[in-house]
Order: sequence, then structure tokens, then C-alpha cells
Amino acid sequence: MKPFQKILIIDVIVLVGSFFLIWELSAGANFLIPNVQTDYIKSLPLALMYTVLVGILIVLGTVILFLPKRKRQ
Repeated sequence: MKPFQKILIIDVIVLVGSFFLIWELSAGANFLIPNVQTDYIKSLPLALMYTVLVGILIVLGTVILFLPKRKRQ
């Protein structure tokens, strides 16, 4: 595998994991009281919006981290 493919796979896995975490937290779920009814459908747009923001940050961080360094002449 090329290094670019490995980085891309890691970024996608992190983005999917963060989506489910954000979706769970934006639904108002309480981890201590699991019997509370949560509405996952109403919280989906908010979760998608925050996931897009996290995705932009991941892409920017990856690009900045792996940009080729300028060589001084």
C-alpha cells in the first residue's frame, strides 16, 4: 500500500467514528441513564453538520502535516 492510501483509510475511519460519536452526543443520549428515549432522526442534520466540520479539520491537518517542505537554496 502506498502511504497516501494508508493516510486516506485512517482519515475515513476517524471520520466515520467521529460521525457516530457526534450523532450519539447530539441526540441527547445520557450514558448514565440508558432508559431515556432519544430522537436520532431529529439530531441527524446537526450531527452531519458537525461531522463535515470535523472532516474539514482532518483534511486541513493532513494536508499541512504532509506538505512537502520547501528547500532553502
